[in-house]
Amino acid sequence: MMHSIVCPSMGHAIVHHFGEGAAAWGQVITPSIAHLVQSQREIPIYFSRVRPGIVFEVETGIAMLPHVMDASTLRLHIGTTAFRHATGRPDATVETFIRLNVDGDCTLKFWGRASAEGSTGQEPSGKPEMASTIPVVFSVTFWEISRAGDARFDQLQRESTAKDQEIQQLRAQVVLAMCSQ
Repeated sequence: MMHSIVCPSMGHAIVHHFGEGAAAWGQVITPSIAHLVQSQREIPIYFSRVRPGIVFEVETGIAMLPHVMDASTLRLHIGTTAFRHATGRPDATVETFIRLNVDGDCTLKFWGRASAEGSTGQEPSGKPEMASTIPVVFSVTFWEISRAGDARFDQLQRESTAKDQEIQQLRAQVVLAMCSQ
């Protein structure tokens, strides 16, 4: 999908090509990044926890209905159980990582902090433990889009498979040509 990026400048646009291992990155959500995020229905989200007795632990959940609120904020709906297990209390903020697979060979990653939307330290009325999702505000610290690590291997495997099929077809043609003689 993304093997080059066009950057506007004074006069002509500048095209930066990047190859294996290079990445485009930023701290502000651009319109194209916002479009990629909002086109997703479900996104895997990872919460990191560091507490007494826990050196480092990652809680995984699913974020749904992503919405870009501004240049550094996303609003997501996350499974209540996963979020509460990760934060430990409703008003807590937790370090979070989001990863999107874009077009098969690129990965868009976000690092930041997540907290329940409108968290005041008190539970709202209406039995919130019954809700299956909770609205969460994700503050973006950094984002990066890069080629997926195994994309080159997958491409080589596809090319190898295509060449094997071609060889088999040529062998079959040779066998048929020999039979007719």
